[in-house]
Amino acid sequence: MKVPAVSVIIPLYNAEKYIGDCLDSILAQTFQNFEVIVVDDCSTDNSVKIVKSYESKFGGRLKISKTKKNSGGAGLPRNKGIEISRGEYLSFIDPDDAITPTAFEELYSLAKNFNVDVVHCEKHYYPTREEWQQPKLRKNLKPYNYLTKEHRVLSGPTFLIYDIEKRILEFNKRWILWSVCLQLIRREFIMKNKLRFGNFYSEDMLFTMCEICCAERYLLVPNVTYYYIKREDSATNKELQAEQYVKQYVGALVRGFEYLDKFFNCHAFFNQRIDLKYILFDFFAQGMFNRFGDIYKKSSAHSLDQFLRQEIPSGKNAALLAFIMNLAALYRLRIRRNQKYFKQAQARINELENEIRRLKNEE
Repeated sequence: MKVPAVSVIIPLYNAEKYIGDCLDSILAQTFQNFEVIVVDDCSTDNSVKIVKSYESKFGGRLKISKTKKNSGGAGLPRNKGIEISRGEYLSFIDPDDAITPTAFEELYSLAKNFNVDVVHCEKHYYPTREEWQQPKLRKNLKPYNYLTKEHRVLSGPTFLIYDIEKRILEFNKRWILWSVCLQLIRREFIMKNKLRFGNFYSEDMLFTMCEICCAERYLLVPNVTYYYIKREDSATNKELQAEQYVKQYVGALVRGFEYLDKFFNCHAFFNQRIDLKYILFDFFAQGMFNRFGDIYKKSSAHSLDQFLRQEIPSGKNAALLAFIMNLAALYRLRIRRNQKYFKQAQARINELENEIRRLKNEE
């Protein structure tokens, strides 16, 4: 069978409201040399039924697979999709999102013209569900980058210099979005470097970290091809209790550190540059702590420290526990400092508002 130019991998779980829009956006592509692999993570709604209704529309290019049990995330379904895929390049799309009609045409053309391992878009669209459903509103959407806003805008395709130290320092400045949904990745590169996703929250952040350390030819582009659609019932918008937050994100920390450590052990470069290892460790840890920052404002330090110790028992993880406890203490201090500055700023604003009212009364 002819090898498709692009394999599209979609991890699916209970997305019956959205998966149709996602598949429609793929069908509408101006570039049609692709296959689609949907990996169902044991959905309990009509998601799979809806996907099956699209099989004839894709003319044999749509494959449906299933995990043995629900994994609770996108990582393991994506890994299964990688194993099944045959494409020259891989595209990862979430089932509640969509892509622009020329997405594959633009990104595959860039990948071939520049002969790269990774094509990575700098920005994406971030429409509400209402904006997505109304074509007139969709046309007026502006590209968005939640890390840099408008501070760094590429004027054209730009290579990341093949220097691991410089790349890590660049990544640490938060100039590069880490979502794999904004990338087109050479499959051979993924297989050669044995890159896979972890089964924990923010798995794509670590996957992208490893890519940046491995890829000889890594291209950043200003193209905007992805619709990251806001929805109220997404996993990131769910309200969790303090203990649930700690379990989710500290659990991700522990498994994420193990994932990174395994990667570093396979690359001799990091034996000589322990400092760079800890830049990436710290980057990931800060990302997890930022996720439950509100909990630090509402809960006592003692109760949170107890949660941390429960999730990371001492013993063989003693060093990891000490590292995370130190990060937690530093994060707590940073929040308190920010709160202090906020209170000072608010007090000054109140003073100015009172002064304005006084002057108006005198008039």
